[in-house]
Amino acid sequence: MESLKFEAIYMYIDISRSRHVFSTLHDGTKILTYIADSINTAYQDQLLTPFTIKDGDAIVGGVSDFQLLPDIYSHCLTLYYSPHFKAHFSAVPAVVDETLNFYFGVGIGYIDTPATEDLQNINIGNGTSIINAIEASERAKQIMKSQQGQRPSAIDSDEDYFFDKQPFKFYCIAEPKSFGNAVNAMFFLAFEKLIKSDKQRDLFRMKDSYPDYSNIKIGTALGYGALSKADISSRISVLIANSDYFLYKKIRLDIVAYLADLQKMMGGASHG
Repeated sequence: MESLKFEAIYMYIDISRSRHVFSTLHDGTKILTYIADSINTAYQDQLLTPFTIKDGDAIVGGVSDFQLLPDIYSHCLTLYYSPHFKAHFSAVPAVVDETLNFYFGVGIGYIDTPATEDLQNINIGNGTSIINAIEASERAKQIMKSQQGQRPSAIDSDEDYFFDKQPFKFYCIAEPKSFGNAVNAMFFLAFEKLIKSDKQRDLFRMKDSYPDYSNIKIGTALGYGALSKADISSRISVLIANSDYFLYKKIRLDIVAYLADLQKMMGGASHG
């Protein structure tokens, strides 16, 4: 039987400590479905496999364009902090007080499946990119547990990238491993180390999501609406000046360029 083999990125998103956070696991399923629907709507023409519930307590989906990875990660962050998300799940304390965390596992590899199969169905798709995504989510979970003072397993004895400031704990596994390590390092620098405060985190996120917003619109969204327009603009100007925003922008561009080059290299290998 003829088969297809091509490079892809899959993402496996799981809720941290779901059995302790929710009074019923159905709440977690509703939140994951909400996130999946949002990603699917925003990237409906670019998804290889739409995000769907997998194993009851996670969502998984994939893209053939590697460059979409940072955008999809940023989309999840924007959704998490949006008023609509909080209003929709106002009965869930962990959503309202922003203590709900997720494991964002990324798998870079290949899809290897019969040509007749429909990749729209995650239960049919097969390949190292899906396997790596699931393993990456588990690795993110292990890292978080080790950072929370729980007894680490032997695999956690080495230092690794812990995303403390972001609700989506990112981790990537690729083949070979060094490619995934490079992605982890760049995401860690952009989304963790360059952020010195919650305000800076929110500033970076707002400017990613709404690049055409003026300083006044950004400041109003960040909670400075009671001030005069001049004061709002001034506050945001100072916030940008005191941050590493422009370095953050460069790293974001470098991530996209790296992922594009990686895909070209992997595509050549798979067809060689």
